[in-house]
Amino acid sequence: MRRFRVLLAVAFAFSLLLLGVGCYTTQYPLGAADKAAVDPAYIGDYVFTSDGKTTSLVIRNIDNHLYYTEWTGNDGKEPGRMVGYTADVSGVTFANLRNLTDDGSIEDKFLIMRISLSSDHAKLTIQNLKDDFFKDKNIDSSDSLEKVISGNLDNAQMYDGDPVVATRVVAASSKTVVSPPGM
Repeated sequence: MRRFRVLLAVAFAFSLLLLGVGCYTTQYPLGAADKAAVDPAYIGDYVFTSDGKTTSLVIRNIDNHLYYTEWTGNDGKEPGRMVGYTADVSGVTFANLRNLTDDGSIEDKFLIMRISLSSDHAKLTIQNLKDDFFKDKNIDSSDSLEKVISGNLDNAQMYDGDPVVATRVVAASSKTVVSPPGM
């Protein structure tokens, strides 16, 4: 059991490293998943290069409220899988993501990042929030988190480095639907 927990922690750390060091995670999400709506424009396959490493990103619709995301690097490591939803703060879209675990447990922390699509939906911009920026802020609820983010949308100190821009690509996977046995 201990070995499994160590592997789980490594998998979670890996998915955060794909997104950048110092990403902001919190127990308070922006908005509520049951009130969120999937924007079909985000659904697709993307690729981006950061620090010389190419990463593939897959985004899928789970139930018209939640997205499934999968990050796969060219380093041969296991993909990072997350589930999440989007919420708007003063007209800006943020993703609330939680790591999907191998044992089915539910993470109690949300990775929050700013996202946007180009007008032709060909480019996805991902902007991590800086963990250090939030350390001295009084965040004790989703409402207080939204207030801090809303007041700092144009504050470069809230963001962790430059945004990553991913380019939409044609899905490499087959369009064949496989039915479960007995169907």
